[in-house]
Amino acid sequence: MKKHMLILLLLALSTSFLSESFVQAEEAQQVAKANVKLTLSQAQQWARSNSFSMKEAQQTIDRNRIMLKNASKNLDFIPAGQGNGEEDAASSSAWKGYASSTVSYLESKRKIELAQDQADYTAMKNYYDVLLADNKVKSSEDALSLALLEEKAAEAKANRGKISPGDRSTIIQTRIEAQKNVDIAKTALQKARESLNTQMGQPQGTVYELMDRPVYRKIYNTNLDTLVSRAISASPSVWRQEEAVKLAKMEIKYYTWNSGTDDYEIKQIDVDSAQGGLENTKDQLEETLKSMYFNLQQNEEQYEQMQSNLQNTHKVLDISRRKKERGFATGTEVATNQLKVKQIERNMDELVVQMTLLQHALNKPWSV
Repeated sequence: MKKHMLILLLLALSTSFLSESFVQAEEAQQVAKANVKLTLSQAQQWARSNSFSMKEAQQTIDRNRIMLKNASKNLDFIPAGQGNGEEDAASSSAWKGYASSTVSYLESKRKIELAQDQADYTAMKNYYDVLLADNKVKSSEDALSLALLEEKAAEAKANRGKISPGDRSTIIQTRIEAQKNVDIAKTALQKARESLNTQMGQPQGTVYELMDRPVYRKIYNTNLDTLVSRAISASPSVWRQEEAVKLAKMEIKYYTWNSGTDDYEIKQIDVDSAQGGLENTKDQLEETLKSMYFNLQQNEEQYEQMQSNLQNTHKVLDISRRKKERGFATGTEVATNQLKVKQIERNMDELVVQMTLLQHALNKPWSV
């Protein structure tokens, strides 16, 4: 009987040891996951590699290269200008087809650059979304800690009959809401991490330690006109519309009379339409850039105001700490002021993220 009991005891200890080892291994795995460092540059690199748009753009380049090669085979000679009759129309058509294929090929090369810029921007946004979501978790946990302190103080007052049932119930409800906010913030953080992992093509559940936090930078000596001019020169949309104008003008230059094609007046209308589209594209881009530029200026003013508020809130916190040392303030009062400081700091973090994304968009508005 004793031997039987000893065997049972050994089995129980063995099971407990295995269970504890499994838990420790799982915890170690979670810690290992949390220690995976991730820079913004690495996130963008993975996002590019996983981008369907970039893969599709590369396939389009390959396709258009073949089409351009085939179009070149149809060229007999370059027409001198407008012609007359079906034979001249065939030569002009082959040349215009070649020119159109050239534009398509060059456009496909620009599209892969566009897809890369868009992947970089989205990765940056997703990366910073994780940082902001983590900040919200910390803020909600701080608010919960304060709510628990206030609830504990309310319980002590209730025991001495120094608080009404209604006030006590309100404080308890505040703590319950604070707990819900923690849960909501943690769910939002998980979703932000999932979005980043999905874009990067990395396994879900991996928790990265994000190494790059955005830094506040003012747009010193940035001339708006220069910024607009540079963006228009580099814009894929503007380039595409400029090529549309060139192709429309080519239809005029190599128009063939008596060939059964569209009327000459229609070709001229097409030129005017393409030119109008170009001007409209430039105007819209300019308006977008101006709007972003002025929003960025407003954000800078708001950030500087926050800096001033943070300094004042720090002073209030220091005063409450000194008062507590002398017995004139409670721990709850200090905790409340500490929470205010952290909240301003995290609001500043959020504003810096907005400004960083805006600055990126100002330089590459097509990436947004």
